[in-house]
Amino acid sequence: MRFARKFAGALASLVALSGCATIMEGTGQSIAISTNPAGATCTVDREGTRLGQVANTPGSIHIDKSKNDLSITCTKPGYATATIAQTPKFVGTTFGNIILGGGIGAVVDASTGANYEYPAEIMVNLAAVTPVAQVPSATH
Repeated sequence: MRFARKFAGALASLVALSGCATIMEGTGQSIAISTNPAGATCTVDREGTRLGQVANTPGSIHIDKSKNDLSITCTKPGYATATIAQTPKFVGTTFGNIILGGGIGAVVDASTGANYEYPAEIMVNLAAVTPVAQVPSATH
């Protein structure tokens, strides 16, 4: 009977740890987006879907986590449009699920995207557009 209680307690602990990254890290995150120079409009896309926009940098956006890259495109009058890709990094919290609870927690983390994380801050540099010089026309 005593062994059964200990076993049940251990089993309950393992079930509670299922989806550890989901619980510990969450399934969403905020990303601060800045540009040099400031004052640009930036859109954030993932796999062809618009996740949101920062209307006037610096600003932030809250997104769901995923294993897929983000595409950040920033525009500002007088500057060339700049697009950068941001790859998420794998977080180690999921390894605790595999060691302690088997694959159930790892499957939960993978399905929610909680086992990945994007950088908390993203900087996009914009290059100034050089105006084309007007060549005076020759008169005869």
